[in-house]
Amino acid sequence: MSNSLSEQLLKAGLITQAQIDQAEQTKQQQKEKAKEAREQAKLKPAKPNRSFTPKSNKPPAAKPEEVNTPEADKKPAPNKPAKSRKSSDLEQFYRERNELERQEKAAEEQRKREVAERKKQTRQQVRELITAHLKNVDDAAIRYNFVVGETVKYLYVTEQQQQELAAGTLAITFLEGKRCLIPSEVAEQILAIDPDKLIVLNKDGVETEELVVPEIPVKPVTPSVE
Repeated sequence: MSNSLSEQLLKAGLITQAQIDQAEQTKQQQKEKAKEAREQAKLKPAKPNRSFTPKSNKPPAAKPEEVNTPEADKKPAPNKPAKSRKSSDLEQFYRERNELERQEKAAEEQRKREVAERKKQTRQQVRELITAHLKNVDDAAIRYNFVVGETVKYLYVTEQQQQELAAGTLAITFLEGKRCLIPSEVAEQILAIDPDKLIVLNKDGVETEELVVPEIPVKPVTPSVE
């Protein structure tokens, strides 16, 4: 085995140095046997021509690494990136949509709580203004009629209060179903706080809010409570 071939096989990892040495030793032994055979042939009578092929003691060539079969060459099917990305994008879309809906719902609930709290504060302010400036007189005997929508309502006032209602210095409002007399400036404050609050008030003889021209008050024989 030539040195160049041996070196190439050795570098390729197909044989080992021990195999190279064994091959060299076997080659040397073959040479010596061949030399002895030639010398013996000279001493013996000639025999019919017969080719002699010395048995080769050359070790079998090292087997290359096992070749992968077509089945072994088969690689696992790669994931389909396009489909995977599409699925990932869809999941991300649903997550973002759910998060947006959650935030919108939380914001709406917060808004409702804030509106309810403002209404509660407004009602409390209106209640305090009415109760602090209430002008109702328990023994008032003059029936004062007024209209709210299409319904005629009334309350009992004094003669002075009757004049003040006509002049627009007194106003009528409601608190827990009770008809309440309050000063007109307090009525203006209430409307500034709660524009939806029902206020019956004369301004310079002009009807405002739900106010209509009151009927001529008459003194009832027996006061009654609606």
